[in-house]
Amino acid sequence: MSDIAGQPVDATPFQHRFSPLRRVIQPGSLGIEIGPCFNPLAAKRDGYRTLVVDRYDQASLREKARERGAPCEAIEQIEPVDFVGDASRLLDLVRGQGFTGQVDWIVSCHNFEHLPDPLRFLRDCEALLAPGGVLAMIVPDKRACFDRFQPSATAAGMIEAAEVIPTPASEAWAAFRQSSSSAALDRSGTKTIAWGLAESDPERMLMGDPRPPYARLQRQLVQGRDPDFCGHRWRFTPAVFEAILFDLRILGLVGLEVDEVIPTVHGEFTVKLRAAAPGELSVEEIRRRRTDLLLRADDEAAVVSRAYRALEAELAAARAAVAGVARAA
Repeated sequence: MSDIAGQPVDATPFQHRFSPLRRVIQPGSLGIEIGPCFNPLAAKRDGYRTLVVDRYDQASLREKARERGAPCEAIEQIEPVDFVGDASRLLDLVRGQGFTGQVDWIVSCHNFEHLPDPLRFLRDCEALLAPGGVLAMIVPDKRACFDRFQPSATAAGMIEAAEVIPTPASEAWAAFRQSSSSAALDRSGTKTIAWGLAESDPERMLMGDPRPPYARLQRQLVQGRDPDFCGHRWRFTPAVFEAILFDLRILGLVGLEVDEVIPTVHGEFTVKLRAAAPGELSVEEIRRRRTDLLLRADDEAAVVSRAYRALEAELAAARAAVAGVARAA
C-alpha cells in the first residue's frame, strides 16, 4: 500500500513522527520498507540497504502522483520499487532472493490497516527477520480519523481473512463497509477525514449519506467488477492492536509480540514487534492480560465519547468554581 492511497503529499510538518521508526534502522543494516511513496524513511539514494515493496512500480506511482497534482519535488522522492505486489504476500514476493531470516528491520507507515491478510503479513515478517530483528509500524488510531464509528478489528477477523479467498464481491463489500460508515470532522466549516486525538470532539462529527455507497455496491455486485479497493480494512486503537497480537501469539499463529507502543500523537500510534520471549504463559496470566487489554480498549473508546466529554466539562467547571471560592477567601 502506498501513500498514493491517501497519505498527505507533503508530510514535512510531521517528520518527527517517523523518529521511532528511524531508530530501528541501523547504518549498514538490511531492511524492507512497505509503500514509502513520497516519504522514504531509509532512502536508497542516502545509502541505505533498503528493499522497497509496493502495489505499484515506480513509474505507476509517479504517474498516479502526477494525476493527483503532486509537486515535482514530491514525485522525485518516489524511489524504485524492488518487489511489486500485495504486502500480505511479502514472503512470496521476496522468495528465492536469499533474504529469509536475514532482514534486520521492516518498517511500514499507514499500511497495516489496508492489508487483505494482515496475519499472513505478520508471519511473513517473522520469517524474514533476522534474530533480534524488529517490525516497526505507524498505525492510524480509529478515534481520530474517518474510522471513528467503525467497529474495531479482532483477532478472529484476521484469522478468518487468512482463510478466505478474496473475490470481486468481497472487495465490493469491503469498499461499502468503509464508505457507508465514514465520519468527518467539521473544522470551522471544512470537513476533514483525519485529526488529532484531542480534537476528536463528538459534537463536531459528521456522517455522510449511505445511499450513494449502497447504489455503488449494487452496481458492482451485478457487474461482478472488482473495485480494486485499497482503503481501510482494519481499525485499531493502541490497546486493540496489543490485544490482537496477544491473542495471535497465544494461539500459536504468530511468533511476534509487542515490544513497545508509542501512544497516539497526531491521530496515529507506533508499534514495535520482536520475536516473542520463550516460555508458556499460565491460564491465569492469559486471562489477566486479555482482560486488562480489553478494559484498556474500553477506556480508549470512552475518552472520545459524548458522555466523557460532558463529565470533563463538568469537572472543569467545578474546579474553576472551587478555585474562585479559594481566591475570594
